[in-house]
Amino acid sequence: MDKSNFFENAICNINEFYMHQYNEANAEKLIFETLNKLIQFSCGRIYIQNLDECEVKYKYGSSSWGNSIREDLSINGCKFGYIEISRENSFSYEEITVFKTCSVIIANIIKDIELSEIVKMQVKALQDGIEETKRQNKKIIAADKVKNSFLANVSHELRSPLNSILGFSELLQEQFTGKLNEKQLEYVSDIRIASLHLLGMINEILDISKIESNAVKLNLTEFRLKQNAEEVLNILKPLYEKKNISTSLNIPEEIIIRADYQKIQQIFFNLINNAIKFTHENGKISVSSKTASNNLIIYVSDNGIGIEKKYLNKIFKKFVQVNQEASKESSTGLGLTITKELVKLHGGTISVESKPAEGTTFIIKIQNVVI
Repeated sequence: MDKSNFFENAICNINEFYMHQYNEANAEKLIFETLNKLIQFSCGRIYIQNLDECEVKYKYGSSSWGNSIREDLSINGCKFGYIEISRENSFSYEEITVFKTCSVIIANIIKDIELSEIVKMQVKALQDGIEETKRQNKKIIAADKVKNSFLANVSHELRSPLNSILGFSELLQEQFTGKLNEKQLEYVSDIRIASLHLLGMINEILDISKIESNAVKLNLTEFRLKQNAEEVLNILKPLYEKKNISTSLNIPEEIIIRADYQKIQQIFFNLINNAIKFTHENGKISVSSKTASNNLIIYVSDNGIGIEKKYLNKIFKKFVQVNQEASKESSTGLGLTITKELVKLHGGTISVESKPAEGTTFIIKIQNVVI
């Protein structure tokens, strides 16, 4: 089979990932069986990060490993595990390419299952206490049921089609199924950027639900802060390049901290993404840090539209959106709220300095994290 036919068949078969309703009981079987229809392999493992090491979450086939390929599992660039498959003969370039796309889909499936389990726990806890509180909290209980029902279904109903769009647009952008002209490539890029915006908004809604249900726990590891920030800048590159925004990173190589790698990346992601939204074309964004003893200070600055003084004490509240008309970009109004909560989980504080038409600087201070 030539390359073109291989990728055409792969695109058709990838749709099968979205035909299933996944849960903890059936995920292992459905994920690996669907993947095996795309790429033949004899054994596979999915590892999930747990504290300082990765543990096997799902497994398939024998324990005999031959030639293997591995891909990280991540959401918004934040790695939480990896998937590995193996067989006797080596994998082709085309199979490796499809495996990369499938790993993105599988990462979101696993996160959807995790979020669904959290929602089920919320519902169960609510049901356990419903008899004692139903007289006083009838309206609150009804609202919670609607919210929980929405959150339980939103992952599959909204995120799965979006991930399908992202996966297909990536294949188109790489021109595996045929060469695209310059205008077509521009359209595909716009599709990816719009899909990333929408997926980010959906993830923010789910993140705030996890925070409010106290389901967020820190996975502390030691890592270089500069590498963490560099990965986020690379993820957001299509967004700031589209506006011709220049970025600078001034974090000393020697800064090593003990913190939650994914949560710190999410903090960087939210603040830099926010800066991109509110910075005009040809603007500038800078990320820097310094240490004082074993305390860490991070600065994320832009020369964008700025924030009026009257809004500075409100921007970290849920659903508050300032300068929405000026930015011309959609938002949930949750990004800064989530950022503040993630900083608090690390025992830190976040503040903001801003002047209209001059720019904004967010300042994060976290004690006792520098190694």
